[in-house]
Amino acid sequence: MKKILMAVCAISVLALTGCKKDDPTDNHNNQEQQESEGIYNPGARIATRSTDGGTEQWVWNGTKLDRIESFDLDGLTTGVQQFTYNGDRLASVSQTIEGIETETRITYDGNLISSIGIYTAGVESANVAVSHNAAKKINRLDLDVDAAYINTILGMLMGDGGFNFAAAKSGEKFTLNSTDVYATLEWQGDNVSRMIVNAEINAGVTMDDISQVVDLTEMLGDMASLIMSLPGEHPLVVSLHDTIDFTYDDNHNPLQGFLGMLDPQVLSANNYTLMNNHGIADVNLTINIPIMGAYPIEQSVPITRVMDYFYTYNASGFPLTVNDDEGNMTTYTYQE
Repeated sequence: MKKILMAVCAISVLALTGCKKDDPTDNHNNQEQQESEGIYNPGARIATRSTDGGTEQWVWNGTKLDRIESFDLDGLTTGVQQFTYNGDRLASVSQTIEGIETETRITYDGNLISSIGIYTAGVESANVAVSHNAAKKINRLDLDVDAAYINTILGMLMGDGGFNFAAAKSGEKFTLNSTDVYATLEWQGDNVSRMIVNAEINAGVTMDDISQVVDLTEMLGDMASLIMSLPGEHPLVVSLHDTIDFTYDDNHNPLQGFLGMLDPQVLSANNYTLMNNHGIADVNLTINIPIMGAYPIEQSVPITRVMDYFYTYNASGFPLTVNDDEGNMTTYTYQE
């Protein structure tokens, strides 16, 4: 169940983007970038980005990022992100995951992003309304999402133990009745200092859905086999309230303004060295049992995670390696 809650948190920040701030190591004219979102022209252009799972090859066309080619540890291609532009500003990002085409389309109001649409197999499955504060920094994201998209995210994050990924195209695994998902952002200088995520999802789920993410045998004992055979859908309400605080270094962030990854760091000028995640998720499931009536299951899941990040840098102050305290490592190389 906790993985579902993390997935809800993830979809609420999917569209985080930002504009490039002035970088003393960049010889380009940054005036337009300071005024316009959707332009990614960093002071150091990434050539490769490697993790324990494989390597990304970043392919540039002049000052524009054209595509990112991903390879596994055996050198086999695992995917390609393709970036298209309207002038200098990003218009869309497309990729194929397990045979399903996804595309992110960005809409602007003047120089600022107003909304981001996520399309799955050519059909809009989510839309994020983007709001700004008086300083023209993103301070709120409101997510409108359908059942198919939530199903897709669950499948991506939970793997074989999650909801059926292929079924996400039709959303046939459960009925989404309503959602209220939004994130607010607080700033300290040019960095996001805090992100607060609030989500409430009301859905109708089958016992097959539930059994994939909850150990009913442990929860219900001898009644599990009987209840698991019940037909129809049962009301599920998930409420998430999560606060994430960030601490930063004083060096340059090569990902600021990059619209191709799920991470609030793409908004910030520096690299975060500490992420403190604390919140609560309430899960309320009502199983309707014939004759016996409603059988409520209520569970509160605390969300607590503190992660430290450790960097080495090149002479210009851009990261070469990033290690976290769980043993994960990311390595960067840059264009000459």
